[in-house]
Amino acid sequence: MKTKESLIKSNVCSTVIAAFGLLSMLLVASESAHAQGAPLVFQAAGPDATSIQGAVDAFRAALGDNNLNNPGPIQKGRREINWDGGNPNLLATTAPVTPFLTFLNTRGSQFKTPGLGLSQAPPSGGPQGGLAVLFGNPSYGRIFKAFSLSRLFTPVGSNITEASFSIPGTNGNAQATVRGFGAVFTDVDQPDGTVLSSVAQRGSQIDYFDRNGKLIFSSVIPASPGDGSLSFFGIKFDDARIASVRIRTGNVAPGPNDDRQHDIVMMDDFIYGEPQLLQ
Repeated sequence: MKTKESLIKSNVCSTVIAAFGLLSMLLVASESAHAQGAPLVFQAAGPDATSIQGAVDAFRAALGDNNLNNPGPIQKGRREINWDGGNPNLLATTAPVTPFLTFLNTRGSQFKTPGLGLSQAPPSGGPQGGLAVLFGNPSYGRIFKAFSLSRLFTPVGSNITEASFSIPGTNGNAQATVRGFGAVFTDVDQPDGTVLSSVAQRGSQIDYFDRNGKLIFSSVIPASPGDGSLSFFGIKFDDARIASVRIRTGNVAPGPNDDRQHDIVMMDDFIYGEPQLLQ
């Protein structure tokens, strides 16, 4: 018997796979699959930013122009969050908080975690020492890499992040759905040997839900070997049907060393369709 996840994935009828070196990019671009309601899928993984740049740019183009902090409702385009406060020289580490409401009014998104909270931090350095100090693990200063300088985003005390949407400019009072959502990840490790052979099932994953809380799509995040690798995963539907997103980064909450037993993963840019009023 097929699981709910496998049934969802079986809707994707055909794929085009391009591989170059450590770059792996999957574009589900079948018109027949898209017409049946399956989303377009964009994913890539590799050792550096150039490995995923093509997939990120293609996803941006599919969603439309960046609407920045302009209030809604706006019918087209996208929103982005790069966690850098508009200044790549900003190295402050923010205290863990949930819900995370920094972009609730300006970009129509809020984030929660069942853990202590969500933080923005550089891998290391800055006045608070970055991820290395936040989690008391000096190795974090060298195993994570930012896609857009300089800070990353992470749950603290959990490896779960939940996103929901509203019309920008309404302070969260007008619930919304989006056409697509994608995110950049750093150091999603390649499954290796028997210990991490099931990472593809229980490691980094993203789940998409509709307004009724029904799972409409789910996928693991593409991996790449080595420290500081970057990955991207995003989907786009024809209509705004995504009401919430659940992201699992790695197989444990940050804190332990990143090794064969623990896949520790951080997040960078979030890119999503312009929030549309929940119907």
